[in-house]
Amino acid sequence: MPGYACPIKERMLYSSSKNPVIDLLENGLSLLEIGEGSELTEEYLLDEIHPKQNLHRPKFAKPKGPANRGAKRLTKAPKDGEGNP
Repeated sequence: MPGYACPIKERMLYSSSKNPVIDLLENGLSLLEIGEGSELTEEYLLDEIHPKQNLHRPKFAKPKGPANRGAKRLTKAPKDGEGNP
């Protein structure tokens, strides 16, 4: 096809990845606000791009189980010849 200097495979790759890249740039990025230029450091940018995750999350305190329901009752099987037929 005249007018195209790149192969079909590269044109297809471009057309299939163009919209996801545009969506990422429009929705995935946020603005950074700083008061002075000295606040903009490499460490600040890395913390904004890759925030530190809280690895020690407070866990839900497991509630105590129900109160004691009394002594355990053992049931014995009736002996042969005793009990109701």
